Amino acid sequence: MTAPGTTERNHRARLLTGDARYLADNASTGDLHLVVVRSRQPHAKITVDADPARSAPGVQMVLTGSDIRPATSPMQMMWNAPIQASAPTWSLAGDRVRYVGEPIAAVVADDPYLAEDAAELVAVQYDPLPVSIQPDPDGPRLYDDWPDNVFGRTRFEAGDLEAALDAAALVVRGRYGHDRVAGLPLETRGVRAEWTSDGQALTLTTSTQSPHQVRASLAHTLQIAPHEVRVLCGDIGGAFGTKACAYVEETLVAFAARAVRRPVRWIESRAESFVATVHGRGATVDIELGLASDGTISGLRAQVLLDCGATPYMVGLGTGIVTAAMVFGPYRIADALSELVGVVTNKTPIGAYRGFGMPEATFAIERALDEGARRLDLDPVEIRRRNMLQPHELPHWTPAMLCLDSGDYRQLLDKVSDRIDWPRTRATAADARAGGRLIGVGIASYVEATNFGPSLTSAMMGISNPGHDRAVVRIDDSGQVTVLTGQMPMGQGLDLVLIQIAAEEIGVPAARVSLVWGDTLACPYTGYGSGGSRGAGVAGSAVMTAARQMRNRLRALATHLLGVEDTAAVHDIGDGFRDDSGNTLSITQLAAAAYRATDLPAGMEPGLETSYSYDPNAFAFSYGTVAAVVEVSTDTGAVDVQRLVFGHDCGRQLNPKIVAAQIRGGVAQGIGATLFEHLPYTEDGHPAVQSLWDYFPPLAANVPDIELVHTETPSPFSLNGAKGVGESGVIPIAAVIANAIRDALGHDSQVTDSVPITAERLLEELERDRRITDPSATI
Repeated sequence: MTAPGTTERNHRARLLTGDARYLADNASTGDLHLVVVRSRQPHAKITVDADPARSAPGVQMVLTGSDIRPATSPMQMMWNAPIQASAPTWSLAGDRVRYVGEPIAAVVADDPYLAEDAAELVAVQYDPLPVSIQPDPDGPRLYDDWPDNVFGRTRFEAGDLEAALDAAALVVRGRYGHDRVAGLPLETRGVRAEWTSDGQALTLTTSTQSPHQVRASLAHTLQIAPHEVRVLCGDIGGAFGTKACAYVEETLVAFAARAVRRPVRWIESRAESFVATVHGRGATVDIELGLASDGTISGLRAQVLLDCGATPYMVGLGTGIVTAAMVFGPYRIADALSELVGVVTNKTPIGAYRGFGMPEATFAIERALDEGARRLDLDPVEIRRRNMLQPHELPHWTPAMLCLDSGDYRQLLDKVSDRIDWPRTRATAADARAGGRLIGVGIASYVEATNFGPSLTSAMMGISNPGHDRAVVRIDDSGQVTVLTGQMPMGQGLDLVLIQIAAEEIGVPAARVSLVWGDTLACPYTGYGSGGSRGAGVAGSAVMTAARQMRNRLRALATHLLGVEDTAAVHDIGDGFRDDSGNTLSITQLAAAAYRATDLPAGMEPGLETSYSYDPNAFAFSYGTVAAVVEVSTDTGAVDVQRLVFGHDCGRQLNPKIVAAQIRGGVAQGIGATLFEHLPYTEDGHPAVQSLWDYFPPLAANVPDIELVHTETPSPFSLNGAKGVGESGVIPIAAVIANAIRDALGHDSQVTDSVPITAERLLEELERDRRITDPSATI
């Protein structure tokens, strides 16, 4: 006799382990909806009772860690540097949670409302553990097999720093911090998974910047072959880096879909996104900047402390490594030491966000340099001019062994200072301050690492994904051009640029070119996806070369069909070719001949298709200088950015309108992180932000008209001379606004040493200053 429940348990076990024949025999149709049950405690031992939810109306399945862990693998990290400690990231927690929002269980039901109701029935018993909120290596340990909370360390060193600092006329010391922020894309993440009837092949639709990364992650976690996974992605409604990696929810939805034999979908709620999607920033940089009496930099020590959050997620220490490597800016620094310590805390994991560690680095060096200028009684523009690398010094290897490729940093600094009329604007601000108005002027310079992708460099940095990018160009028998790319357009105009490149190289109108993306089955492989400001320089170079090969193939065919012996005697006429006698062939005619294949040159294959894989030799570095005028309200502490001049060089501008739009979008996000946005936690580890009622992105009224100043210095490290522009706009904004606010305040204050510099913080500073000067005064 069969024991009670045995049949049900066997049925469930065969579903969970993906028994192919059993799945095929028990297939059904129609999408089901998944809701994730998330931890409500920051650190605790847990016991989960899912039985009440399993019997709720409309519920098809409830998964817990004990269900999914035996049949899956933990996620692999994308940035898996050997300096990092090891901690597995599972799709569902086991017997311990480490941050509010960590997935504990998943409910699959007929509709999202039934799933949400049933999720409330999942009983979680919490046995609280000590909480570590500030990044403290010696705080309450998150992982019992670690000696402390340090996730990893690294350092970059050059010269003799101690001697340089000892010889300095002035050493500026400061601590400069960036609070956590949310990427806040217009659309939250969403996943839909569907398997073939035998449970052997998965099609997953997801909102991601990196389809091939997601495919690799799913193959690993689900323990299947990569060719059995197809990842689709349509318009993703914004990303800003937070959608650059695979997430546990993708594995969870795919696993559930195979288990219930029906398509399953999950849509992240906005409130959920504040704890479920990786946060950005979260680093503090301690600086010791040695300066000679004339303001030249003699040495630099930087110590970066990165709050990694609870789980060392996909990019690992990546953002902190970049901060430590980029803190040298566009300056000549021979003696330096930059160290990184990454520490786990009971918070949502840190990941990629627009700027990827570079705003934190720029903020630190530019604030310290400004303070040095003030103490040495030097003009902030002049101290930068004296330290900037000059064109004849480029390419230049920084202490972090990054090769600054090309540019004229001083020229752009001078153009920006001229545009804003630096001496006059500073004098006007000083006059306003004398009259009681808190108006300040600031300046900041930066470099941006772009064209992320050298595969060898990636491997040396511990990145598991290669950096090459492949493009395929096809022309059908009607002359219509199709470009296939592994890149992901996400609102930044990349699709338009790649179409433009192909059209110009082949010689057809842009209306005759279409772009195919977002399908790992149809599109060529790119290991890194869209991120690291690599679309124009890396993917664009691949498309350019493949399209150029196509033009050459068309020319060879035209030479044959026109009866000309030398291709040099065949001339371009835009959408076709002409010989010296005036005979012409259009691309449409050539395409038809290529597919008809009755009269082709010897050795030429029928049809028209070319491809090219581009792996850049090195990063390229965009750069710029920004000046700002701000006014601080003495009544409210609110900051009004009155004027902003943004000087920028991203190499060859393939589409100047898109370049300008990228800068403006980045500036808006930079203003948000500088003045409004942050993700604070309570002392007991609970997130204070739970909805958009608690989070304040910038509004249109907070962003001034942006005056753009451009120069173009092509990069020698990309085939088309283009450098990236996706992150430039956000990188210097915290530094320039903080420097301007510091100028407006007119006195030493730590309020401008960390962002966001909120109105509340400034009002407290103003009140404190007023009470010092007049104890009876109030605001």
